[in-house]
Amino acid sequence: MNSRVIFQVAATYVGAVMGAGFASGQEIQQFFTNFGGLGILGILCSTILFASLGWIMLDLQKRWKVTSYADFFQRLFGEQWGSRMDILVSLLLFIGMTAMMSGAGAVFRQFFDLSPWLGILLTAFIISLALWFKGEGVLWINSMLIPVKFVFCIGIALWAILFAMGTKDAGMELTTNPLIQNWFFSSILYVSFNLTLAMVVFASLGKEVQRPEGRIGAFFGGIALGLFAIVIALALLKFPEVRGFEIPMVAVAGSLGPWSGFCYVVVLWLAMLTAAIGNGFSLINHMEKKFKLPYKKAAVLLLILVIPLSGVKFSLIVKTIYPLFGYLGLIFIPVLFWSWLKR
Repeated sequence: MNSRVIFQVAATYVGAVMGAGFASGQEIQQFFTNFGGLGILGILCSTILFASLGWIMLDLQKRWKVTSYADFFQRLFGEQWGSRMDILVSLLLFIGMTAMMSGAGAVFRQFFDLSPWLGILLTAFIISLALWFKGEGVLWINSMLIPVKFVFCIGIALWAILFAMGTKDAGMELTTNPLIQNWFFSSILYVSFNLTLAMVVFASLGKEVQRPEGRIGAFFGGIALGLFAIVIALALLKFPEVRGFEIPMVAVAGSLGPWSGFCYVVVLWLAMLTAAIGNGFSLINHMEKKFKLPYKKAAVLLLILVIPLSGVKFSLIVKTIYPLFGYLGLIFIPVLFWSWLKR
């Protein structure tokens, strides 16, 4: 058994899901801690789904020998509906990559008082390095950066949970989301919201993850996502005054001291970086197969298109794109289970 493959696949799964919304604590707040203690039960339900669906995705891809998400969708839904899903997911991936790069610019402007374009261009440069080496580059950068994110994110959250003085009264009222009224449905919607991106990243990596150890890696990646979410949720529950903040975990980290706040901002940027790399690689892989473009030309074309659009306000993009991912993913969960069980 190749432990390196297990680790790389698990790290790629975490990297695909743990974007800016996850690391910032905003997703955990909206989908889980808004329900108080019941939110922890919701995270446990999500963890089971992440782990089982991760195994199923890799198992189906291994059976079908797919090398792109377009092929995977056609096997799931048939040629006609698969093509329609292909177009919609490609659009969502493009907007998602733009959102992550826009978020990187917002981080540099808000926390470092630098030009947002410095953050966008630096992020684009690192993305181009990772994409230059294709699937191996994506797996390598995830295996390098995910442990860094894990250590800082879990470390700061545990520090807040164990040693910081918590508060009892919320400083700001929570804004209820009319689309998420139940903690159990919220846990399912959260998985569906993140599943689409993980699915296309795995499908685009093709043979890189279609080894027997790949399914084990996806399973453990799902468990790791649950661990991340529980620790962040406990930290947010201990500091209810951060409710309503756009980036609540940075507020938690900042309450521990300036250095912890700075470190968490770096973690947030790394989360945006790995999510953007996953989106970009999937799109380039798709462009290469659909339009017969050479891989490196497709990469350059994609960056030329994305960089100018990354000046759009980060919060505006996130507000519109995240619900689309969630409701699109609701289609995939039952179809994945059915496709796997019937074979």
